[in-house]
Amino acid sequence: MIFIQALQHKGAAMVMRQVLDELRQPAMRRGSVRMLCASLLAASTEGIGFVLLVPLLASLDAEASNLPLAGFASGLPLSVLLALFVALVGLRAGAEVWRVLSVQDVSRALVDSLRMNAVQNMLGARWRWLSGLREGEAEALLVSDIDRCAYAVEMLATLVRLALALAALLAAAIVVSPPAALVAIAGGLFAYLLFAPVRRKARMIGEELSARHDTVHTQLSRTMRGLRVIKSFGKESEHARMLENGFSALRRTERAYVGSSAIAQAILQVGGGAVTALAIWVAVTTLSIPLPTVLVLTAIFVRALPLIGQVQAHAQGWAHASPAFESARKFIGASKAHADAVASAPAPEFKSVLSLRDVGVRFAGRQGALSGIDLDIASNRLVVICGPSGSGKSTLADICSGLTFPDSGTVAINGIRLELSMLCSWRSRTAYVQQEAVIFGGTVRDNLRFADAHATEDQMWAALEEAHAGFVRDLPDGLDCPVGATGRELSGGEKQRIALARALLRSPDLIILDEATSALDSASEKAIAEALRSMTEKTTVIAIAHRGILPKLADQVIRLERGGVVAP
Repeated sequence: MIFIQALQHKGAAMVMRQVLDELRQPAMRRGSVRMLCASLLAASTEGIGFVLLVPLLASLDAEASNLPLAGFASGLPLSVLLALFVALVGLRAGAEVWRVLSVQDVSRALVDSLRMNAVQNMLGARWRWLSGLREGEAEALLVSDIDRCAYAVEMLATLVRLALALAALLAAAIVVSPPAALVAIAGGLFAYLLFAPVRRKARMIGEELSARHDTVHTQLSRTMRGLRVIKSFGKESEHARMLENGFSALRRTERAYVGSSAIAQAILQVGGGAVTALAIWVAVTTLSIPLPTVLVLTAIFVRALPLIGQVQAHAQGWAHASPAFESARKFIGASKAHADAVASAPAPEFKSVLSLRDVGVRFAGRQGALSGIDLDIASNRLVVICGPSGSGKSTLADICSGLTFPDSGTVAINGIRLELSMLCSWRSRTAYVQQEAVIFGGTVRDNLRFADAHATEDQMWAALEEAHAGFVRDLPDGLDCPVGATGRELSGGEKQRIALARALLRSPDLIILDEATSALDSASEKAIAEALRSMTEKTTVIAIAHRGILPKLADQVIRLERGGVVAP
């Protein structure tokens, strides 16, 4: 009953079903069974140990031979009874060690399963949904919220253990004296039920804590990405204060939970002490229970009292942490609902023309939508898309590369309509170079092999030369030169040319460059422009550019305004 009440708060039933679904996974099933068996063993040995006190006392007092279970002591020496008692204590201690390790294994397995489930479904989601995630949302969930799920499982596992322990003590009390046990049970349940509002408050604080974690991660993400701008504008103190306010709000929320839990514990201990005293008084004055039995009941009640307090504390802990599990499941569910199309059909090789007919894309509440796009892009051409910010340039590039599927209209390659089932296959024939080149930590070789793990040195050097990235030969150790985290050892132009060489190693039918030259100096821009121009002998290049020399070199210029094509 106590355990059920611990879970009866808003949303708990749904979260409980989700947790149980996770624990039934093959990787966690054995650990969950071990955890339950260990909890049962620890609880039962404790209950049996208290019941054994009755024959122990009876063996010491001849007048107590008529006590319940006293006959169990007849014929057994005191040494045997004491040895049985010590063995039970040892068995319980071993079971508790087994239980703690099982809980650790299950909670870690659950966290790993949730985290990898979230990562895999996020990576498998459609780009349109991914691009709409709030800044820092995924990071906060994958790092903080899912770690809190381990805490929720630990709280739940401890609740199970405490419920079983209380049940064992209850059974022992009933065996020793049913009337006194019923008085204590009624008082304990009444005291516990009074704390339902405290548990509801703990859940609300848990939901608030999830929101605080999201806010802090978003602020940290923005700050880390904008360090250069922050320093150049002299906004270090302002951003430090912003982060300090976020951390302070997080700590205040955590403190509110700790304070609520501590107050509840204090009240529960006082109330539990009063109930214990009442039960003993009734046992002695009203029920006329013998003193040895009263002593055993007192020991049981004194042991049960802190357990009831722990149930309250862990019920609050569960209510506090369970929203994190709910958030993780919602994120995974949303990722699955927006899963990318499965590659079930091959896409045609881009040999002649990429055609868009009456293509439209709509983003709720966001700019960049397209409407009525009619275009033909010939193969082996340098095509430049230009237009003001928010005109739909990146969206059009995403449509051409297969990252996004249009809401209306058709996309065709060589006259063959591109279906949803072909998107993954078509993307494997394209390569994308974004405005801020993504360079991974490691060496130049590591970055190139991201595109083709089996690329030979000759292939890598050929791609670097084609991307006008011959400067790599002059780097210390050449291909094995470390580039630093995010390529910090390279200039912006060098990073873009390595990214371009990496794209070429894929031997794509189509290369998309999203503002890849907008932040480069004139020399770097010219080098990349010449590289793009020469690439059209082997592939088609679509480059997004506001200005510069690319439009002058282009075979075709597409100008967008307000989501539609206008005359260049």
